[in-house]
Amino acid sequence: MILNELMFWLMCIEGVVCIFLCLPFFKHMTQATVVFVSTNLITPNSTASMAGNVILAVVGLLFLSNVQTSMKYRSTDEVLSDGLRIRLLVAQRDMYISGFCLFLFALLRMVYSGMVTNITLEKKFHAMEKQAKSASEGYSKLIDEHDTLQKQVKKLAGIEGDDKGLDAILAENASLEKELADVKKALAAAETQVAAVKKQADGQSAAYMKLLDDTAAKDAKVDELKTALETITDLKSKLAELAKERDSLKTQIQDYDFMFADAKKKAL
Repeated sequence: MILNELMFWLMCIEGVVCIFLCLPFFKHMTQATVVFVSTNLITPNSTASMAGNVILAVVGLLFLSNVQTSMKYRSTDEVLSDGLRIRLLVAQRDMYISGFCLFLFALLRMVYSGMVTNITLEKKFHAMEKQAKSASEGYSKLIDEHDTLQKQVKKLAGIEGDDKGLDAILAENASLEKELADVKKALAAAETQVAAVKKQADGQSAAYMKLLDDTAAKDAKVDELKTALETITDLKSKLAELAKERDSLKTQIQDYDFMFADAKKKAL
């Protein structure tokens, strides 16, 4: 019974995997899974590969056993009792389950092997395509170099038989040397101008920095003058307050003198 239940659930799992492989939406995920499994889990001499072979052998033996049991009950000419009929039905059911399980297992194994082979061939194809592209580029470069060399050889062959062509080439070479000398002179003049401009820029930069320093010093003096002006303003306000206090004291003294004038006269 336990084996039959295991076979049933194994058949269900195989069916789900087959449906997953049939869907066109998970192609890249399936390929990535197959690459991971073939690289890390199922190698030719791995434990997982041996376990798969053992499971396949066990499923095959169970299928053959169930087929034998079904044929045994069906080959009898006697009328089967209810118990034997139930056994026959159970044996047929187990035969169908084990048969489907064996078929799906073999099918999945074949699909897995085909996908691994396909992925390997794709990798080899991409590598060969890159090699072909690099070889084609190298061949194109060689063809271009060959054409250039042929043109130069033809040109030299024409020069050897014609003195005018040689004179023309010498004249062209002389003109090119003259142009090169002119370019060198222009380059030297440009370098001189660049040096002068750089020197002028350095002088202007120094003057600008000095101007910035003078401006900073003037700003500092202005701040000092503002501080002194504020101090003078505060002192003036304090002097004004002191003058007011002095005037008030004088007024009070005069009032006291007026109030106590009679007392002073009597005292005298």
